Amino acid sequence: MKATIVLPSGGGCFEGHFPGRPILPAVAQLDLALQAHTRARQRPSSLRGIAFARLRQLVLPGDRLELAARELDGGRVRIDIHRGEALVTNAELILGAPDAPPGAATAREPADPALSAAPLDALLPHRPPMRLVTSLVGETNDGLVCTACVSRECPLAEQGRASALAGIEAAAQTAAVWEAVRRWREGAGAAPRIGYLVALRDIAFFAEHIPVDVVMLTAVRLEAAAPPLTHYRIEASIDGRPLLRGTIATYLAD
Repeated sequence: MKATIVLPSGGGCFEGHFPGRPILPAVAQLDLALQAHTRARQRPSSLRGIAFARLRQLVLPGDRLELAARELDGGRVRIDIHRGEALVTNAELILGAPDAPPGAATAREPADPALSAAPLDALLPHRPPMRLVTSLVGETNDGLVCTACVSRECPLAEQGRASALAGIEAAAQTAAVWEAVRRWREGAGAAPRIGYLVALRDIAFFAEHIPVDVVMLTAVRLEAAAPPLTHYRIEASIDGRPLLRGTIATYLAD
């Protein structure tokens, strides 16, 4: 299957991601690819997982992307997205009903009151409607947990819900908050820095959608770091019920 995706010159997912330097969120790019594949199949395509995704190039307002999708065994779909001759993204999606939740989400420690008092504007470059993180909840030696919410105004939402992919964006923002908090502690100040989601691995979904205006918890745990590249284990949950788990990699821009 082949398809062309032409992005608008503004608005939508570019609003608040990031102010003055708009780029398409990685999860929006994957969702557009999944929607195109669904239209080509002429039947619904639920997302059970992501074996891997490598996001190699930034996607900007007005870009014209060429999508190629090839079905593999076991409900897997290989996608390749190009802009001209440049490979922008390649990924392997796993289609099918999401897995049953594996049990309660991981418990976390109470937040440090000093950290909770730090304004999000000083920790995150994201702004509404694409800012999903709403507050800091708890911290461990190797990670952080935040509350997050997909608002009704968020461009990832439609008809009162968002794809579970939005939980990955919320987790990536949680990773950005923790990076800012650590720099703050080291005396480098809490000015936000833009980071890019550049890779996903072994993502398992336990729900197909996230309801809008409902609080979820997003947790990150450091897996490996070789700055400016950092790998995190992530999870997202609502009321103790897991939404997703997996691994992401982020690249911290100058």
